[in-house]
Amino acid sequence: MSFFQRMLSSIIFGLTRLAGHLPVELLFFKARILQVFAEKVLRYRFGVITQNLSKAFPEKDYKEIKTLTHRFYKHFFGVFTEVIKSQGIGHKEARKRFKVENPELINDFHKRGVNVIAMGGHWGNWEWLIMAPLFFDFSIYTLYKPLSSKVTENLMGRIRKRFGLKLLPMQQAGRFILSKKDYPALYFFIGDQSPSHKDPEYCFDFLNQPSFFFAGGAKLAVLTNSAVVYQSIRKIKPGYYSVSYVPVSRPGDGMSDKDILREYVRLLEADIRLQPAHWLWSHKRWKNKPEQIQ
Repeated sequence: MSFFQRMLSSIIFGLTRLAGHLPVELLFFKARILQVFAEKVLRYRFGVITQNLSKAFPEKDYKEIKTLTHRFYKHFFGVFTEVIKSQGIGHKEARKRFKVENPELINDFHKRGVNVIAMGGHWGNWEWLIMAPLFFDFSIYTLYKPLSSKVTENLMGRIRKRFGLKLLPMQQAGRFILSKKDYPALYFFIGDQSPSHKDPEYCFDFLNQPSFFFAGGAKLAVLTNSAVVYQSIRKIKPGYYSVSYVPVSRPGDGMSDKDILREYVRLLEADIRLQPAHWLWSHKRWKNKPEQIQ
């Protein structure tokens, strides 16, 4: 990373920290202005969003899809606001705005010396997982794929470390977890993006469509003999979220990576159908067309 890139990242990060100290009402007001501009003027990814929603919910008419689209834009820009606000609040305020419903499930695995891979999706506000270390007294890592933009990667890394979250490149995860087997930890994995490689291994029915999925998190769990939980981040109201964990697999239960992934897909879809406007519909999720469902 060059000196110029580091400087640019530091300037943007500094401005983000300053903005995070503004009243949350003012931040949401500005987000509302940006939302209207993006939705009504720029029409940011409008075609992608409406097409994804229409295919996922064929039972809904045009008016219902239009309403969902509007709610998505509102939530989407709210997420940006919440990320900025997270950089200007302390631990006490963060604990008020972000709750972990059942930390005992994760703590029980940790007491037994078992690593946990928490598989989640782009639902709710996945970026607020940076607050999870406030609720546990052991290391928490988020697995990520390095970005092509070093400025963005450096900026997001600094934002995500705000409350003690650690970053771990996906390609190093297997070796790292095995090398730290005496120090069990919690690992976050977001696995609902469209795989970039041309020949993905697994395809499941997801939101009314055959869909490819990353097998990385599930394969990693089998390789490292880790437990897997599904991570559900539910929006209570703007600026407030609740995360809960659902057991998916335990070491020695015989579940394959495909079994794990299938259950993850089922749980993720159930969440999306519960609060459909809170998923990342602007992502080109179905750009690769599977031929059959496994």
